[in-house]
Amino acid sequence: MTTASAEDRRVRPKDRKQRILATAAELFRTSGYHSVSMSDIAAGVGIVPSALYRHYRNKQELLVAVFDNALSRYEETLADCDDPFECVSRVVGIADDSQAMDQLWSRDRGHLRPADRALLRLRIVGVSESLEKAIAQGAGPAGVPSRVAAWAVLAIVNWPGHRPLPVPAGDRQRMMLTAVRAVVNACRGDGEESHPWPANGTVDESSPVPTEPATGLLPVARREALLNAAITMFAVNGYANVSLDDIGEVVGIAGPSVYNHFASKRELLVCGVNRAFDAMWLELGRVLSQTTDPAIALDMLVSGYARFAQAHWDLIAVCLSHTVMLDPDEMMALARTYLDYVGEWRRLVQLCRPELRADEAQTLVDLTLAVMDGVVRVDGLRGPELPHHAHRLAKAVLQAPLVT
Repeated sequence: MTTASAEDRRVRPKDRKQRILATAAELFRTSGYHSVSMSDIAAGVGIVPSALYRHYRNKQELLVAVFDNALSRYEETLADCDDPFECVSRVVGIADDSQAMDQLWSRDRGHLRPADRALLRLRIVGVSESLEKAIAQGAGPAGVPSRVAAWAVLAIVNWPGHRPLPVPAGDRQRMMLTAVRAVVNACRGDGEESHPWPANGTVDESSPVPTEPATGLLPVARREALLNAAITMFAVNGYANVSLDDIGEVVGIAGPSVYNHFASKRELLVCGVNRAFDAMWLELGRVLSQTTDPAIALDMLVSGYARFAQAHWDLIAVCLSHTVMLDPDEMMALARTYLDYVGEWRRLVQLCRPELRADEAQTLVDLTLAVMDGVVRVDGLRGPELPHHAHRLAKAVLQAPLVT
């Protein structure tokens, strides 16, 4: 009788290690590192677990390898590239192979050992600096800072790891190229004096924008204080790495006392996600009630969203990367809410740009939100000027002529 190991050796494909990494990245992305076992990964590849352990000793080593694989692609693709448009085009070209990285880093980096996490963080920053250096070539003094633009490009190419783009597969790279080229042009200051849309929604920089949600006074209401603390801790440390005891300690109560306000840790997550969308819908309703001009409405929406995203970057991070912890019914409800919300943006975009198909308009909206959500989640970027920069980048993406 043929043993499993003997059969495994006989049919082992040459690309097995790459298949393991691709399978692990997708399972981690869709189910969360905490919920995936080595047996799940082996089954996904079509091998027995013992064959998987010949390549990786444990799940944490495999998570490190997934990050290393994605970062290596970025590093190789950007090596010796100085032209900004060539660099961003190359990055779009590897998007399919690296789309899990942002999702995993945002949600699951807490599972890494501190030394591994620190090294990978340095490499991620190194990728952004390579892009920044290239984008800075030809940047204008009135343009968006190249550092902000570099992180915006990475946010665009990683967006499909959070939500699939609604255009056909053959159009996805074309739409991402449209968006990343718009970001480069915004850095150069191209077209700043000839935007066809009004600036009525421009950020009022006399009004301060919070940069960290955990600063300032805590709410007196214990339930609110617990929710605020939990969302920030989920965003910083990862949902699976935060306990009710941890949350209670921040607020000054024992962990079991949290049950007086929330039935579970998951309820805290659900409450935070619902609150984010409630706030976004309220802002959208306010904007639509103030004008009948779709261009003004869209500009006001972008401005308001940029300010909201910075003030609540932790809520943005949780909505993007931690909703995998929701049950199927909650996930479906959230997906419907998101589609309804971006549908309002899409309608305004199509009124301003009737030449766009519905799926093209929605993709531009998705990538616009990706830019704003992406830059506010970078610790070193948050500051008084960031909503203004995010607004300009978002506007550039929404107005960009499609790459043919």
